[in-house]
Amino acid sequence: MKKIAPLFVGLGAISFGIPASLFKIARHEGVVNGPLLFWSFLSAVIILGIIHVARHHWLRDQQTSWRQIVLVMAAGTASGFTNTFYIQSLKLIPVAAAAVMLMQAVWLSVLLGAVIHRRLPSRLQVVSIILVLVGTVLAAGLFPITQVLSPLGLFFSFLAACAYACTMQFTASLGNNLDALSKTWLLCIGAFLLISIVWGPQIMTAPVTGATIKWGVLIALFSMVFPLVAYSIFMPYLELGIGPILSSLELPSSIVVAFILLGETVSWAQIVGVAVIIFAVILPNVWGVWHQRQLE
Repeated sequence: MKKIAPLFVGLGAISFGIPASLFKIARHEGVVNGPLLFWSFLSAVIILGIIHVARHHWLRDQQTSWRQIVLVMAAGTASGFTNTFYIQSLKLIPVAAAAVMLMQAVWLSVLLGAVIHRRLPSRLQVVSIILVLVGTVLAAGLFPITQVLSPLGLFFSFLAACAYACTMQFTASLGNNLDALSKTWLLCIGAFLLISIVWGPQIMTAPVTGATIKWGVLIALFSMVFPLVAYSIFMPYLELGIGPILSSLELPSSIVVAFILLGETVSWAQIVGVAVIIFAVILPNVWGVWHQRQLE
C-alpha cells in the first residue's frame, strides 16, 4: 500500500482539477447549474453511502454523538458554498483563471487558522502567501493584460476560495474520531442539503434530463468520490508533507484539462504563474520535512 500511495494521492489531486471543465461542457449541452449541482451531490451521497454501508463502519460504533454529527454536516455546507460560487464564476471567466483564484484558499486557510488558533503565521508562510499572490497575477492573465476578465467572475471565484478555506479548517477540527469515509459522507450530506435549499427554486422548475444526471454523476466521481476516497485510504501511508505537495497537482490539472477539452489558450505568463504558485505550496512542506529530519 505504501508503494502505491503517492500514485493514488496524485491521481486524486489530478481528479480534483477535472470538474471545472465538465461544468462548462455540461452548460454547453443546456444543463443548468442548480440541477447539475443537485445531482452531483446526490450522486456523491448515494455512492459514499453505499461504500459506508458495505464497510459496516456504523456511526454508532465510532464513539460519536448526534451533536458532533450535526456539526460535521454543518461544516459540509462550506463545500456546498464552494461549488455554488465556483460554478457561477465559470459562467464569466475561463477555467484557468477560476482555478487559479480557487488556489487562494491556500493562504486564506493559513490566515483563518491563525485567527482561530490565535497564532501568527510563520515567516515561511508569509513568503508563501506573497508568492501565491504574485503567481495569481500571472496565471490569471492579469499581467500582461491580454484579455478582459470579468470582475464579478473573479469575485465569485474568490468567494469560492474563501469557502474552500473554511472547509479545510472546519473539517480538520471536527469529527476527528470518525472514520475518514464516514466523515466524508457526512460532509457531503451537509453540502447536499445546502445545495437543495439554495438552488431549490431552479431545481423544482428546471426539467431533469439525461444529460443532467450523466454530468452530475461524472462530476461527483471526479470532484468528490474518487479523490476523497483516495485521500482517506492512501494519505496516511505518505510521509509528513508529501500529501500537500501532491495535492498541488490540482491546479495544473485544471489548466491542462481546460486546454484539452475546451481549447482554452495558455500563455507563457500563465505557465510561469502556475509554477510560482506550485512552488509556493511546496516550499513550506519541503522545508518542514527537512527541518524535522534535522531535529531527529
